[in-house]
Amino acid sequence: MSQPDVGTHRRGFLGTVAAGASALLVGRWSSASAEVASFAEPPSDDWIAKIKGKYRQVFDNTSPNEGFGGAFPLNFINSTKDALKVTDKDITAVAVFRHFSFPLMLNDATWAKYHIGEMLKVNDPKTNAPATKNIFRDNIPLYPGETYETLITKHGVILVACNLALTVISGMAAPKAGVTADQAKKDFTAGLLPGVNLAASGVYAVNRAQNAGGCTYCYGG
Repeated sequence: MSQPDVGTHRRGFLGTVAAGASALLVGRWSSASAEVASFAEPPSDDWIAKIKGKYRQVFDNTSPNEGFGGAFPLNFINSTKDALKVTDKDITAVAVFRHFSFPLMLNDATWAKYHIGEMLKVNDPKTNAPATKNIFRDNIPLYPGETYETLITKHGVILVACNLALTVISGMAAPKAGVTADQAKKDFTAGLLPGVNLAASGVYAVNRAQNAGGCTYCYGG
């Protein structure tokens, strides 16, 4: 599976953020800059209270990475249970999806409308063409039958999406879908998978998981 040009995408992502910040500083309240500013009012931090147990780890995902962002929490849970002979109630895994891993937290309709596969250079192995649905949602590497939904409901994994990435990536995707940045952001927010928590930013979520939630840190790629 081809991967996105990380350097090019990162420059585009950071450039969009910088452009929005510059516009705010000089008072150019365009719709795009207003959207970038909107994450200053953060979504709820209620997910932090769900972090329980003695063994806690946060996984920091920044790229599609062939879907392994969904596998790492299960690796942690299963290996910890096996090695230490503990139970599910003793373990919490938090998976933060920020930067260009964020779209993995979106449903199929959003992937199709906003050409997410093309943007991320993620191909559907069944067609060898840019994915028109979230091919990672129910295809977690190493764990046949597991989905992002079962991570939450069956294994207690806390999935956290980055609102800053949502804002920037939806704005980048808006022109190709023929909609405004404001409409794209609304669609992306509505398109989050059930049970996914939205944090002010991914880096904020990683910090809060460690400091308030007592998690150790693991880079997910």
